[in-house]
Amino acid sequence: MNSIEKSIQVLNYLSRAERSVGITELSSKLLFPKSTIHRMLKSLLSYSLVDQERDTSKYRLGLRIIEYSNSFFNSFDFRQIAKPTLKDICRKTKLTTFLTTWYNGRGICIDSITPSRDANTHLFVEVGKEMPFNCAASAKVLLAYQPSEDIKRIINEKTLSKYTSKTIINPKKLEEHLSEIRHKGFSICNEELEEGIKAISAPVKNINKEVIASITIAGLSKRIPDVNVKKLIKVLVNSAQELSGMLGYK
Repeated sequence: MNSIEKSIQVLNYLSRAERSVGITELSSKLLFPKSTIHRMLKSLLSYSLVDQERDTSKYRLGLRIIEYSNSFFNSFDFRQIAKPTLKDICRKTKLTTFLTTWYNGRGICIDSITPSRDANTHLFVEVGKEMPFNCAASAKVLLAYQPSEDIKRIINEKTLSKYTSKTIINPKKLEEHLSEIRHKGFSICNEELEEGIKAISAPVKNINKEVIASITIAGLSKRIPDVNVKKLIKVLVNSAQELSGMLGYK
């Protein structure tokens, strides 16, 4: 078996694991010497095909994988199905509207539409970018609907980075917040990710009643005043439910 085949096996294992994995586990499961695993990971890391967590030194798939899969996203049926819904929400709300999926324990934006008035407003979200699950509405709502054991594992394994003074960085408080999201059926980010930016997100479910994506609207806080939030939530939740229906959810 050549080095390319071995590297592919490493990437395949990381993909199936849906969590960060250490060199010892990779060596044990793939039956490669630790020195070989270390050498391959070093090479993959240099091309951003894997990422290494600073606190645990464990590895996970890198965001370059997402960049390579842009062509896949462009032809992905789900993205095509969702596009009209995103455009309709953007037209109704005049806010940036984007689609996020749950991939390998992370929320990844796969499509986004920006209204003309926000063309010069820079937002954190970009197609192919990971949305932090402790503060981004889009990722919070995705994590909230995962199995409870996965929620605990993901929260405990990953560092809860602080982006603003409102970011939740306490694991227990985050679990409680996610429980509230499940109860309400939507998520709000009120300057938790970016100062002066507010976002609202609703879950999209498939025929198996699994939450596979979220639809989010985001913009300057002054364009999403509290008096309009209830109306915007209704538009977003109804649209997410309609899209879920297209995927067979009843």
